[in-house]
Amino acid sequence: MVFILFLYQYPTELLPEGGPSAAASNVISAIVILLSNIVATGIGAAVRSSRKHEAELRQWAVRTAELASVAERNRIAREMHDVVAHSLTVMVALSDGAAVVVKRDPAKAGDVLGQLSQTGRTALADMRRVLGVLREDAGSIRSPQPDHTDMGALIEGFRQAGLPLTFTQSGPPLPEDPALALTVYRIVQESLTNVLRYGASVSRVVVVVENNLIHGELTVRVADDGRGTLDASIGTGRGIVGMQERARIYGGTVDAGPAPRGGWLVAAVLHPTECSE
Repeated sequence: MVFILFLYQYPTELLPEGGPSAAASNVISAIVILLSNIVATGIGAAVRSSRKHEAELRQWAVRTAELASVAERNRIAREMHDVVAHSLTVMVALSDGAAVVVKRDPAKAGDVLGQLSQTGRTALADMRRVLGVLREDAGSIRSPQPDHTDMGALIEGFRQAGLPLTFTQSGPPLPEDPALALTVYRIVQESLTNVLRYGASVSRVVVVVENNLIHGELTVRVADDGRGTLDASIGTGRGIVGMQERARIYGGTVDAGPAPRGGWLVAAVLHPTECSE
């Protein structure tokens, strides 16, 4: 453009009579070239921006897929931990109980062995259901959630395993939310499994589920009067972490530690209206 403005001499024979002078023609030509360069630069920038945006979208999709995969693997691992830890603990307790009573009361031992067998079958079915999410199933994905969230059956199973349990549920029925029911079920299951596994001299275990509509809270408390319950150096701590992860889905918390009067206390607070999934 500098060349056109100052060095280029527009041929006089090409200038129309009564039209712009050579200098004006040079200015017009320079402006046209400048505008053409601006338009071309704008088009190029728009194309580059579009390509960059498409690349960012592809990267975002990949990251989202990776995060979803990690979340699903974590969910499967959490379910597997709950199923295996609970079932094996109960089965060990039942087998120990059967060995003690088999000579004194064969009929009672038979009942205990029947409960042991049923626990094993239930655990196997749950594991198959959990691992089913690893397979594609005709356009649908199976959910790693058990069919049963029967709190009564869960409590009775732990009683059969030897825990002196008292269960209380207050307030209105839980919301019609299978995931919430599973969360409460798993928190109680994990807490009682820890009592059964690590509790010493436990003579009383209290489970309280309270649905408080006024405050929009659902509280779960599991307390025992044992001594030295749940030595942190024994377990991996994965169970407590799993309970906390479940509670966070509902904007809640889980506190686990020694109770003021001895024993161990697990206190979970859930907010069913604040589900993050």
